[in-house]
Amino acid sequence: MSPRRSVTYTIPGPPRPKGSRVAGVTKTGVRYNRESNPRASEWLKFARQHLNQLHGDQPLQPPYRVTATFFFDKPKKPSHPYPSRGDCDKYCRNLLDAAEQGKVLVNDSGVIELSAVKRWGEPRTEVVIEEIDGY
Repeated sequence: MSPRRSVTYTIPGPPRPKGSRVAGVTKTGVRYNRESNPRASEWLKFARQHLNQLHGDQPLQPPYRVTATFFFDKPKKPSHPYPSRGDCDKYCRNLLDAAEQGKVLVNDSGVIELSAVKRWGEPRTEVVIEEIDGY
């Protein structure tokens, strides 16, 4: 599968995972469903605006290949030789939602290849999105 059109973006700042949904009931019996990570929605809004500003209103056409690299500050005493905080797939969920809402992708369900890695470095997210020929 060869790429047709490709874009590369860097989203500054520490990435945030999407997290799971938390369901509950208030004292008055009202049901609610909220994001478990309150910082996820802040990052999603920032990333969406950043991507929309860089890309404009002409989304890439599916299917897509997405390659993402998430960079994190290295702690003074890392307990692992790799960034262990957060699941890679949850960072990807937030990134793909931001790309869809930022009008880079038509629909994130069009992603047929996804590669992601977490690294130490200046906090940021680097993403390459390619249109690829279908099957």
